Amino acid sequence: MPKKANQKSRILEVLRYLRRESDEEHPVTVEEIRCHLDGAGFSCDRKTVMDDLSVLSDAGEDVIVNRGRGGGCFLGERAFETAELKLLIDAVQSSRFIPLESSRRLISKLTRDASVYEERRLRREVYLSGRVPKENRELMRTVDALHSAISDDNCVSFVYYEWTADHTRRPRRDGKRYFVSPCLLSRDSDYYYLLAYDRDAAGLRHFRVDKIGGIRHEKERREGRDEWEKIVADPGKYETMLFGMYSGKEETVVLSVKKELAGVVIDRFGEGCPFLSDGDEADTFRVSARVVVSPVFLSWAVGFGDRIRILSPDWVRSVACDLAASFLTANDPGALREKEVATE
Repeated sequence: MPKKANQKSRILEVLRYLRRESDEEHPVTVEEIRCHLDGAGFSCDRKTVMDDLSVLSDAGEDVIVNRGRGGGCFLGERAFETAELKLLIDAVQSSRFIPLESSRRLISKLTRDASVYEERRLRREVYLSGRVPKENRELMRTVDALHSAISDDNCVSFVYYEWTADHTRRPRRDGKRYFVSPCLLSRDSDYYYLLAYDRDAAGLRHFRVDKIGGIRHEKERREGRDEWEKIVADPGKYETMLFGMYSGKEETVVLSVKKELAGVVIDRFGEGCPFLSDGDEADTFRVSARVVVSPVFLSWAVGFGDRIRILSPDWVRSVACDLAASFLTANDPGALREKEVATE
């Protein structure tokens, strides 16, 4: 191997060794680096190692050299700090829509930049459960295809599945393909959702990505631009209006809320949601929020009992009352007992 090529390869080997075998708590000595290089086929002396460390430092690598007794070398700043890796790994392992084997591969890739000592600690903290029971490569292909379609401004078509009572999947609409204009991918409640303009429905709809199958790019350009351009411009604002990614009519709802639920309201609608005072003596405040009125939103409001009241509009309050009434009717103890007796 020519001398110059050998030098470049040796310097890269020093960088790989520092990245994997050293960190602030586990520095390595120049002699340890020299011995590693010797075993890798790069015979050199201590001065050569010091020169290589200097070259790496000049190239922008954060090579820390502590001289003297108890000193050593290690790679300081990396692509990801340990705390950042933990955040990313937490995101991966908490995402139930990512199949088990894909989660393991992603976490393995994330930890490659860490030292072997940090990798061991990060791997000990990883706990994967509640995942898709087997590898679903179609899910990854679907996500990639949707991102590509959005980037290329193209429509897509796919078969959309639903679960049956016997735990099998069947295609909706007897397998007729959905033809949509993908707008945005978003995560909610551990699932990945696609917001898209549905040509047949002539409006925006949400689709759970893990229920999409047989995705296909179409030649047509995306449609319904007027309906989704504002959402794409500020997806965070749109997501605060949604409850469980259920579609529904968008409406400004005024709520009367007990002060003890202030944190709940902020968590739901964001810190920028203004509170309207009902007076210093009152134990409630009012909040006006733009929401998508869906069964999930109504259940959220009804679930707090008398601590949340829907002040307006009237139709939303009426629908919430109907929902609560139907639940009470279905779960009335007397009616349930009569049904049990009738089946005995």
